[in-house]
This record gives sequence, structure tokens and C-alpha cells, in this order.
Amino acid sequence: MKRAVLVVAFTALGLICLQAQGKPNTVSLSIEEIARRAQSRNLDILKSQRSVEKAQKDLLGEPELMGSRLSVGGGYTSGGSGSSGWYGQSSLSLPVTPQLSLGGEVSVDGFRQFGEELTLSVAPLAPGRQTYAEEQNYRNAEVRERYLRQRIYFDAEQAALSLLIRDMERELARGTVELEQKKYELVQRQQDLGEASFQDVQDQLVDLITARQSLFNSEQRYLTGWKTLQLLFAPSEERIAVVPVSLDEVLELPELRSIEAARFEDAEPSSEKLENLRFELVALQAELKATPSWQPELELAAGVAFPDISPSLSLSFSFSPDQLKRDERDELAADIEVKRMEIATESYTVELQKTLGGQSVAIVEEALVSTRVQKDRDGIALQEAEMLYQQGRRTTLELEQLRLNLRRTEILSFQAAAEVYRAQGNYLMLFVID
Repeated sequence: MKRAVLVVAFTALGLICLQAQGKPNTVSLSIEEIARRAQSRNLDILKSQRSVEKAQKDLLGEPELMGSRLSVGGGYTSGGSGSSGWYGQSSLSLPVTPQLSLGGEVSVDGFRQFGEELTLSVAPLAPGRQTYAEEQNYRNAEVRERYLRQRIYFDAEQAALSLLIRDMERELARGTVELEQKKYELVQRQQDLGEASFQDVQDQLVDLITARQSLFNSEQRYLTGWKTLQLLFAPSEERIAVVPVSLDEVLELPELRSIEAARFEDAEPSSEKLENLRFELVALQAELKATPSWQPELELAAGVAFPDISPSLSLSFSFSPDQLKRDERDELAADIEVKRMEIATESYTVELQKTLGGQSVAIVEEALVSTRVQKDRDGIALQEAEMLYQQGRRTTLELEQLRLNLRRTEILSFQAAAEVYRAQGNYLMLFVID
């Protein structure tokens, strides 16, 4: 019996240990730490970094020698006058640059007659390696990563603030349920004493049910906010928790960010799309500059054959209609003009976003002032009620209601400060922040 008890105990202990090991660790971080860590742990940023690395490799390209070619062959020939026999040959081609290449060939026949040859070919009119598309892809990937990192930083800040707000709303909803429960119990006692009607009890029950539904909704919003924050760190073996901050600490955040935003008051705004358009324009202009009206083919080759050391020299010049690049140049010129108009349109758009962004910040700042005024009023009302409570002129339930009212306006002030902070972040997204 004792042995069975020990087995059950150790089994239960083992299951508890396994459950504890499988549960992710919870790490409490400040808002700033969450934003910084999200930049290094976010899956989208990691994928973007890989895209930048791949685009950089494509831009650098493979060395010209990687395009070398080695061939080995042989066979048997049958002919008259004793010319039949085996033979073998091997050749090597080494492109050094698009304009310069080296070559060599070795052959041997059944009579052990060896032949070697070295050649050098120069094509002075051949175009260099074209990297316009690779350059554009690399710049686009680089710009996307930079803007993504900045956006994830601001998103992580807002996710952390939102989770704190949802937690406060949840606590407020719990307090409201407790208060409505006490009111319901009070009105029931009053009914027993004949001081309240059945309808009064039913009305208070409706208020209690409404409060419980609000608590349920606040719990759902909290879980949604928690999921949003965790996904910013996916994949992660840790659960991220936000270190609680006071209302005064949150009110300091917009003040600090307003100092940072003032640095860009006279700066030119930009966007990911605008920067990419400018890179595309530079690539088109470079391609137009490198595209001549006529591109003939000219090749000069020199070689020497061994063992009799017989040199050779050849010059070839070819012409075909497709060497005329007039249509290509016209298309490039038209594309450049269209790209300039797109840049002008996007520049106007971001300038407009800067103006509207500044106005948006001013609007939410006014809303913050309004909520702070209401919070001060509720604070004064609570102080007066506490004095009256000491005099027996206010009930405990009335005092708890006023405390909940003050807590509600504090949450609204917290939320308004977070909204100002978010609007300031959207404004700063229009600029390149070091």
C-alpha cells in the first residue's frame, strides 16, 4: 500500500515538473525595452534582413571566373593512308571581364602528336555587367527593412500601452461588478423591509448583469491585446509582460516625444514608396547613360600555337539592325519622365501627410487636456465626498461609486496620452530617425 502511494506521489510530482518545464517563462519589460527587443525578435524583420542579404549577394554577383568553362573530349578517326587512330582534346575558357577573356586548348592523337594553343580575346565595345535591376532590388530591400524596423518599434510601444489600458479596464470592470453586486444585495434587503419594490430589484439586477457582460468584454479585449503583443515577438520561447506604469509616467511620454518631433519641423518628409521611386529614377538614368545609340560588335583575338610557336591574330566587326538602340533610349526617356511625375506626386502626398499628421497630434492633445480636466473634477468630487462621509452624509456605496468614476477618468487620461503618443509616432514615421 505504501509503495503504491509512493509511486502515485512521484508520478504526480513528475507531471508537475514537466508542466512547469513546458510552460514558457514570463519576462516583464518596460515599454522601451519591449520596443527595442521587438526590433531584434520580430519575424517580419528577420525575413526582411534575409531579403537584404540575398539582394546584396545578387548585386555583387559571381566573379567573372565563375563563368569559366572546361571541356574534355576524345574519339577515334578512320581514314586512308594510315591516318586512323585515337585522339583527345581539352579546352579551357576563362572570362576575366565582359571585355576580356583567356582561352587554352590541348590536343593529342594516336601518334602522340601534341598541340597546344593560348588565345586572348578583347571586345572593347562590349557593355559592362548590367546591375540596374539588382541595384534597385537591393535598395528596395534595404529601405523596406529600415521602415519596417521603425514601424515595429512604434507598434510594440502601442501594443504595450494598449495591454496596460486593457488591464486597467478589466480591473475597473471587476470593481464595477463588485459595486453592482453590493447594490443588488442592498436593494434586496430594502425589499425585505418594504423600502424597495420588486421592480427596483429587477432594475438593479439588470445593472448587475450589464456589469458582468462588460467584465466579460473587457477580458476578451485584454486577451486580444495580449495576443497582439506576443505575436510581435514570434517565434519566442518567452511570454512578454509589461511593467506597470503610472498615469504621470505615461503623461511624460508625449512630452519627451514632442521634443523629438520638433527636430523635424523643417525637415523634408519621406516614405518608403518615395525613396524607392527615387532609386528607380537613378537606375533608369544610369541605364540611359550606358545605352548608346549604336552598339556594334568588335572583337580582337590573338593566339599562339605550340610546339611550333605559330602566332595568329584576328579582327572581326559585325553589324545587325538590333544593334541600333534608338527605340530603347526613347522608352527609357519616357520611363524617366513618368518616374519624375510619380516622384512629384508622392512628394506632395507625404508633405500633405506631414501637415495632417501635425494637425492630428494637436487634436488628440486637446482631447488629452479635456480628460485631465475631467479627472481633476472627479478627484475634487471624491475628496468632498470623503469629507462628507466622515460626517455621515455619504454612504460607503456612494464613496465607492465616486472612486470608480475617478478611476474611469484616469483610464481615459491614460488612453488619451497613449493616443497622443501614437499620433506622434505616425508623424515621426515620415522621417528617417537615426
